[in-house]
Amino acid sequence: MTDKKALIAVAIPFVLLCLLIARAEYHLKSGEEWTFAVAGYDPRDLLRGHYLQFRLDYDWEDDRGGCSPAESCCLCLTRTGGMTPAVHETSCTVARNECDGFMVTDKANALNRFYVAETEASRAEQILREARAAENAHIRISVNARGEPRIVDLLIGDRPLEELLQESGGQE
Repeated sequence: MTDKKALIAVAIPFVLLCLLIARAEYHLKSGEEWTFAVAGYDPRDLLRGHYLQFRLDYDWEDDRGGCSPAESCCLCLTRTGGMTPAVHETSCTVARNECDGFMVTDKANALNRFYVAETEASRAEQILREARAAENAHIRISVNARGEPRIVDLLIGDRPLEELLQESGGQE
């Protein structure tokens, strides 16, 4: 009987972890993808692991919309034919009905860092620094039907950072 309890005690966290991974993968695969320019590069935060810190450079439409404090606010995403969408803040009700896509503002504020492995951190910083100087760094996100964004990849030009790090693996 003790062996069954031990097995259950080990299996439950494992199953929960697998479900969390499956949920995250489903979110990335089922969401609509959007690309934004990366701006305001900061070095990685060593207290929180190896993250490349930045902010998204939204193409703001200043003369549109707005959101009152009493409403839940969203970022309305409008396709422009270019890489990055035009963005304005509005109520989530309006955004769901009138925009090409939308992100809940509170959730969008968390799109400011990208994890890299410790062994790749210095090369990733250098690549991002050079890309920012050339205004060639972008972040690809996936936004689900509830307006919750997740980072898919950090792009340098049109190539994922991970691909560039693999190519430069032995070159310091």
